[in-house]
Amino acid sequence: MVAVSGTGSIGMRHLTLLQQLEGVRPIAVPKRKERLAVLQSQGFVVASSLKEAADQGAKLAVIASNTGEHVHDSLSAIECEMDLLVEKPLSVDAVQSWEIYQAAQKKQRKLFVGCPLRFSESLNIFREWLPKIGRVYAVRIECQSFLPDWRPRPYQESYSAKAVEGGVLRDLIHEIDYAIWLFGRAKNVRANLQNTGRLRIEAEEFAELWWQTDSGASVSLCLDYLSRIPRRQMRAFGEKGNLEWDGIAQKVSLQQPKHSEEFLSRQSRDEMYLAQLKTFLKACSTSKSDSFLASGLEGFEALRVCDTARSSKP
Repeated sequence: MVAVSGTGSIGMRHLTLLQQLEGVRPIAVPKRKERLAVLQSQGFVVASSLKEAADQGAKLAVIASNTGEHVHDSLSAIECEMDLLVEKPLSVDAVQSWEIYQAAQKKQRKLFVGCPLRFSESLNIFREWLPKIGRVYAVRIECQSFLPDWRPRPYQESYSAKAVEGGVLRDLIHEIDYAIWLFGRAKNVRANLQNTGRLRIEAEEFAELWWQTDSGASVSLCLDYLSRIPRRQMRAFGEKGNLEWDGIAQKVSLQQPKHSEEFLSRQSRDEMYLAQLKTFLKACSTSKSDSFLASGLEGFEALRVCDTARSSKP
């Protein structure tokens, strides 16, 4: 049995997908008690707390609550002897994420972070084709969208708007995670963070980051809540050509002096999340690790980059 803590949009996605898996019984653990009857009427097994879910037989947990609640919920799950998958980011900062990691280590619990883009078919083609462009000397990543379009409820009331748990660095940490996953550890991190006031939120609306990798590549990222036309793209420039990934179109393009190649994926968002859940369940039932599943340490490393960016100067 798998407990899902938090029943907002992402929590409901996990619950619905887990229901599709043979032999898996999800337990919904909502944050608001009035949700218990609603979820029960929708056919879900419910519990009022992670401890109650553990008493019902849950051995695993998906933490899908607001970011500011991750440390409390994760520690509660670990205390209940559960292995866990925590939605990104692991917590609000590296200090809290290290606390979760240390607690999991002490209790010998497995800890993973929800980074579903690692299971994107098109992103994995990009990863597979990277050797075709030789040594990479520069990478440019852009993830831009308009925060008011994200959710049906007022965006100013969401965790994204709050300085302590929101902002583009935490919300779009996917980009930081896959940049490190593909190109190696970030060092010499610099950043320019801005709040223009346009959205009337506490957190940063815009972030530009730069860093170097151990291989000598220069990585730059542009993240924002302000762009009316959504964009999620990555371009890698190498000694033998260029490689581009369009995360919205799910398209990969290779350009070389005498050769070009394209790949287009039709993978759905649910298929990507389902692949992550299956890998999580398998990782918890065996002693084998899977590099596609972001570890607790990798979740900590991504937040270390965020914290360094906040304290750096461009």
